[in-house]
Amino acid sequence: MALSDLTVYSETAYAVMTEVLDQQIELFNAATGGCIQLTSAALQGDFGSEAFYKKISGLVRRRNAYGTGTVAAKKLENLEDVKVKVAAGTPPIEINPSQFTWIQKSPEEAGAIIGQQLAGDAMSDMLNLALGCGYAAISQVSDCVLDITGVTAPGDVASFASLTSGAGKFGDRSGDIAVWVMHSTPMTNLYLNAIANASMLFNYGTINVMRDPFGRLFVQTDSANLVASTVYRILGLTPGAIIVEQNNDWIANTETSNGDENITRTWQAEWTFNVAIKGFAWDISHGGKSPADAALLTSTNWDRYSTSIKDLAGVVIKTH
Repeated sequence: MALSDLTVYSETAYAVMTEVLDQQIELFNAATGGCIQLTSAALQGDFGSEAFYKKISGLVRRRNAYGTGTVAAKKLENLEDVKVKVAAGTPPIEINPSQFTWIQKSPEEAGAIIGQQLAGDAMSDMLNLALGCGYAAISQVSDCVLDITGVTAPGDVASFASLTSGAGKFGDRSGDIAVWVMHSTPMTNLYLNAIANASMLFNYGTINVMRDPFGRLFVQTDSANLVASTVYRILGLTPGAIIVEQNNDWIANTETSNGDENITRTWQAEWTFNVAIKGFAWDISHGGKSPADAALLTSTNWDRYSTSIKDLAGVVIKTH
């Protein structure tokens, strides 16, 4: 294997991963109606922030045309939306030269295989973490949570009635809830409660997206962040509720060493992506930079900045 083959190998793995991942991201964004957005970005620091003006409450008042007296002033305040950068990578992967020379294979083949596998795993990792962050943020707002775990059957399992009640947390803006994200167990219960004739829109690995006869989208994925013990977490999301941004900062390295029975070679890669939850800002002082999953899934590390719950990412339904 020539030295130049190492470059070809890394480029092939990256090219295949990028192509496959980009294709699936485009499909996923369209199929979820933009509620979970996987996009590209180029965040240079540990965090990304966007400042905007807070909605002034009580902007219109009733006045007495014949009266006098002081009127309390209102302030125009700034809010800051903060997203956090997450670091990811692969373990070292053994790709010993004799593996290729022995069977007369090209390194591009191994690069393509790793690239395809990594694309699927990277997408699942980003989605699972984002769902966990979404749950952590939303679930701390009691007005956005419907807990039906203590209700006797059949009300303690997912049904169209319970989903309607969950969306009702948004009151006159319940129509903003555009997608339900759930584990396969409550999805099965949903079917058993007479949701039928669903049409498959998109399938990739363990992620399934469907639409029911009532027009709402259903995303089914057996994410570990959608279940705790026997309690399942259903997320009802609004457009732009969860945003995951790829920073396109892929780095790969191949290392060859001697001293063993055979020449050994390992390949390793790393990259970053950003997570943002609508209506919540990452708490820089408590959550910190380059956070681990434990910090990202801690509710208190996501600070609510939207005054109205109707401007938050969505609602949570807890069910058996």
